[in-house]
Amino acid sequence: MIDRTRQIIIITLAMIAGLCNCALGGKSLRATDFTVLDRPANTMMSDYLTAMIDEQFAKRAMLLSGLKTTEDWDRHAAFIRDSMAAWTGSFPERTPLRARVTGRISRDKYTLEKILFESRPNFLVSANIYLPKNHSGPCPAVLNVIGHSPAGKAAEKVQRRAIAQARKGFVALVVDCIGQGERQVEDYARVSKPPGNAHQIVGTQAFLAGTHIFNFMAWDVIRAVDYLVSRPEVDPKRIACTGCSGGGMMTTYVLAFEPRITVAVPACNPCTWSHRVHANLGTDHEQVFFGAFAAGIDPRGDPLFCHVPGPLLINATTDDNLNPPSGVWELSTWLYKAYSAHEAPHKFQTTMVKAPHGYNKEQREVAYSWMLKWLGGDVFDFWEGEFPVEKEEDTWCTDKGNVYREPHCRKPHDLVLEYLEAHRPRHGKARSDLYASIKEVLCLKDSVQIPTAEVGTSWSKAGMKLTPVVIEPEKGIVLPAVWIESPQKQAAGPIIVYLNDKGKSTLANEEIILRILLDKGCRLFAVDLRGTGETAPGMEGKFWDFLAGKPIFGQRVADVRTVVQWLSRSGGDDKKVYVWARGISATYAAVAAALERNIAGMVLEEPLLTFEDIVTTKVPAYRHEIILPGVLERFDLPHIYQALCPMSVTLINPVAGDKSPVSRDQADEVYQQVSDTYKSLGKPDNWSVQTNLEDGARSQAVLSALQ
Repeated sequence: MIDRTRQIIIITLAMIAGLCNCALGGKSLRATDFTVLDRPANTMMSDYLTAMIDEQFAKRAMLLSGLKTTEDWDRHAAFIRDSMAAWTGSFPERTPLRARVTGRISRDKYTLEKILFESRPNFLVSANIYLPKNHSGPCPAVLNVIGHSPAGKAAEKVQRRAIAQARKGFVALVVDCIGQGERQVEDYARVSKPPGNAHQIVGTQAFLAGTHIFNFMAWDVIRAVDYLVSRPEVDPKRIACTGCSGGGMMTTYVLAFEPRITVAVPACNPCTWSHRVHANLGTDHEQVFFGAFAAGIDPRGDPLFCHVPGPLLINATTDDNLNPPSGVWELSTWLYKAYSAHEAPHKFQTTMVKAPHGYNKEQREVAYSWMLKWLGGDVFDFWEGEFPVEKEEDTWCTDKGNVYREPHCRKPHDLVLEYLEAHRPRHGKARSDLYASIKEVLCLKDSVQIPTAEVGTSWSKAGMKLTPVVIEPEKGIVLPAVWIESPQKQAAGPIIVYLNDKGKSTLANEEIILRILLDKGCRLFAVDLRGTGETAPGMEGKFWDFLAGKPIFGQRVADVRTVVQWLSRSGGDDKKVYVWARGISATYAAVAAALERNIAGMVLEEPLLTFEDIVTTKVPAYRHEIILPGVLERFDLPHIYQALCPMSVTLINPVAGDKSPVSRDQADEVYQQVSDTYKSLGKPDNWSVQTNLEDGARSQAVLSALQ
C-alpha cells in the first residue's frame, strides 16, 4: 500500500507534467532531440582501438626484427616467460594428486581408464587415459587439452584423437577443463553455453580479485603432466601436448610454464592478434593478459617462442573464422627466424588444411605424423582409421557426471574467494595513496588537458533551449553533448552533468525532473561517454582495451574528468558542477570525483554497491565494462566514497553484483565507515543512501538532491 507522502509526490509530479504538456500544446522532448553528430559514429571505438593496437604492433615488429642471434631470441623468450608468469600470478604449491581410477573399459588395442585427480586440495579434475596394449616399456604420451566443447573429453572428435593416439602406441590423456564435461558449473547454465559461461563469470571475478582464470586452468594442465609422469607406462622425456581452438590456446600458453612438454601441436589458435583486431574478433578471459600489447607481447602466439628449439607444429586451416590465415603466416615467419637462429628450422612447421575452424580428420592425421616423427614410432602410420567411440556417460569418472556433486569438491568460484580473502586491503587508505592506486589501476594520467570543443547553433524544443556540443578529449574520440537551458530563466543555479549507460537521449524520459530543475535556474549538460549513446558500441566484449593496457573503465573515468574540467572553464569559475548519473556510469562518475575536485555534488542512481559484491555473488551480471585487473587488491567503492567526504553524495537504489536491488540494511552495513567519516567531519546530511524507491519517490529523491 502506497503511503500518504508518496501519493502526494506522485500526484504533484503528475500535475506538473500535465501543466507542462498543456502549456506546450502537447509537445515534449524526444530521444532524437539529443542527436548531435551529423553522421553515425558506431565505428569510433573500433577505429580508435585499432589505431592504438596497430601502433603497438609496429613497435613489436621493430623489436622482433632486431633479434638475430640465438642469445637474442633466448633473451626475448625469457622476457615472454617472465611476463606471462607476472600476468598469470604465482601457482600454488604442489599438493598430493590423490589420483584414483574410478572405472575401466577394455578394447582390442587399448584400455580406457577413468581418472579423478586433485590439482589443488579438493579441486577435482576429471580425465580419461587411453593405454595402448601390446607395447612394452615406457611409451611416449600425449596430453590432449580441449577447446570450447561442452562435452569435453567425451566429444566424438576428442575421443577419436585419443583412441587413434593409443592405437599408435601413445599413452593419451584427455582432461576436462573448467566449465566443460564433468566440470560444468550448473549455476551458470542460465547465462550462456558451457564452458564459455564459466570462463566469462569466473574470469571477470578473478580479474577484479587480482588473479587470473588462466592460473586455475594452467595449473590443472601442469598437474595433468605430473599425473602422466607418475604413470609407469609413460616415458617422462617424451610428452606431447595438443588441442584445438581453446585447447590450442592452452597448448600455446602452457609452454611458458611447462618444460616437460617436448613436442607441441596447437591447432586453430596460434595467430597474430593485430590480424584478429582487423577482423573484428574478440576472445575469452583466460586468453588475455592486461597490457600485453603495450609490453610488446602478442599472447596469441608469442608463448611459442618459449618452446624454441623444441619440435613445434602449428596445425591451421584455410577457412578459420577465428584465426585469419594471414596472421598465422606472419607469426610463422617470426618463429621460423627464431628456429633458424637456433639451427633447428626442421623442428618447426606450419600446415594449413583446406577446412574451417576445427580439428578434423586430416588435421589429426597431420598431427599424428608430427608426433610419430619426434616421439618415436612408425612415421608412416599416420592414418587414423575407423573405430567406434564410447557413449558420453560411459566416459564419466563420477557416478552423476559432474565432479561438483562429489563430497567436499570445491568450485572455481571458491578459488577466487580464497584469493580475495588473502589479498584484499585490510585497512583504510590515505587519500594520497588512494589517488595513486586509482591512477595506477585505471591507467590514468596525473591530470587531464582542457579539450577542444565545438559549440553548435542553439534551437528551441518544448520550451527549452538546446545547444549541441562536441568535445574532443583526444585524437579519434568525440563526446557528443547537449546543453539544456531555460530561455526565460537566468542560469543562477549549478551546472548538472547527466550521464547514462544508454546515452544522453534517455534524458527525454526525465522531462518532469528536467523542467523543475530548469525552473530553478539550473543548466543541464547531457553527454555521451565514449562508446555509449551516439558512439556505441564501446567494444568492451572484444578485450582490445584490456590487451592494449587502456581499460574502457579508465577511459570513461577520464572522459568524466575532461567534461568537468571543460565545464568549469566554460561555465565560469563561480559555477558549481554537479553530476547526475545512472547505472555503471554512476560508478565511473564516483571514481572520477575522487580525482576531480571541481565536482560539488553527486546523485548516483543504481550504482554498483561494491566491486567485491561482483566477486562474492554466484552469478554476477556485470561484464567487461567493469573489469579493472586487481582493483580489489588496492581499493573498493567504499574507499572512494570516503575520499569524497564532505562532498554531497546521494545514492539512489544501489544494486548488488547481480544487479538486484540492495536492501537498506545491506547498504548501511557496507557503507558504515563512509557514514562514520561524514559524521566525524560534521557533515552527516551530505551522505545519503536511499533504497527501493519507485516512480515518484525516486523522482523526488533526485530533485531533492540536485536542487
